[in-house]
Amino acid sequence: MATKMVLRCQYGGGQRKVLNGLTSTSTLSELTEAIFTITGVPAHRQRVMSGFPPKELDVSKGEQALNEVSIRSGDTLIVEENKDTAAVAQVVTEAPKQQVVADEPKLVRKVVPADNSCLFASISFVVLSGETAFASDLRVLAATCIQDDPTTYNEAFLGMPNADYCKWLSTKDKWGGAIELNVFSRYYQTEINVADVQSGRIDRYGENENYGSRVFLLYDGIHYDPMGLESKGEIIQTVFPCSAYNMQVEALAIAEDCKKKHQFTDLHGFSLRCLVCRTPLTGQTQAQEHAKQTGHMNFGEV
Repeated sequence: MATKMVLRCQYGGGQRKVLNGLTSTSTLSELTEAIFTITGVPAHRQRVMSGFPPKELDVSKGEQALNEVSIRSGDTLIVEENKDTAAVAQVVTEAPKQQVVADEPKLVRKVVPADNSCLFASISFVVLSGETAFASDLRVLAATCIQDDPTTYNEAFLGMPNADYCKWLSTKDKWGGAIELNVFSRYYQTEINVADVQSGRIDRYGENENYGSRVFLLYDGIHYDPMGLESKGEIIQTVFPCSAYNMQVEALAIAEDCKKKHQFTDLHGFSLRCLVCRTPLTGQTQAQEHAKQTGHMNFGEV
C-alpha cells in the first residue's frame, strides 16, 4: 500500500523546498523529475544524497520504488549538480535513443501577436489544437469562471472586487496573467508550465492537483508565447503527459537561449507611463502601487 512521503530538497547553497506528490511506491524517475521541477537540474546531472552522514543514491535504476532504497519519509535530500561533461557523455552513450537527430521532433516556441491578448492566444494554441483564433472566447471564459466563483476569486485574491475585475478583464486591451493561468489550469484540468526567461525557472500552475497532462508557455516578462513539439516544420503536439519530464528540460533550454539573446523585459527596471494621468513609473511594483492609489489600470511601456 502506497503511503505519502514527506521529503525535502536542499539545493543551491542551502535553499530548501518540499518535494510534493511522492509516495512510498513512487519511482526514482519520479523523484528526479520532482527534483528537477524545483531545482532546474536535469536528471542526468543530479547528484542526490541522503542520510547522515550523507551518502549518494544510485538513481540510475529509474523504475525502482522509493521504499526499496534508503529513503524515508521526513528525510532531507541534498542535491548537487554534476557539471562533469563526462557524466553527460556517459548518459548519451548508454541511451543513444535520447540523441537529437535532424528529423527528431523538438519543442519550439511559436510567436503570437503582442496585442495584449498573448496569454489567451497562447492558451488557445496549446489547448485547442494549435489555433490562436479562440483568444477572445478564452478571455470571456476566464471572466465567467472568475465571476461564477467569488469565494475563490475574492477581492483579496484579485486585488479589487470580483465584479470590477471581471469587467476590467473583459476589455481587450487588458493583459492576462497568473490569475487567468490558475483559471485555465482548473478549467481544463491540465498543468500549465510557464518557462520564465529572466529567472530560468518553470512556474507550474496546477502542480499539486495531480493532473495527467501539461502544456508549455514561454514568458519574457511581459509577453507569453506557446510552445509545441515540431516535426518537419509543423506542430504535431502541444499537450504532454506529466511523466514526460524531458519536455521541461527542452522548455528551460528555450528560455535559456532567449535569455542569452536578451529577449526578455526586466519588470523591475522597465519604464512605464500611466495612460490615464500620464504619470511616469518604473517597474511593475510602482505600477501596482499607482493602480491601488488611483484606480488607474491602463499602462504603456515607454
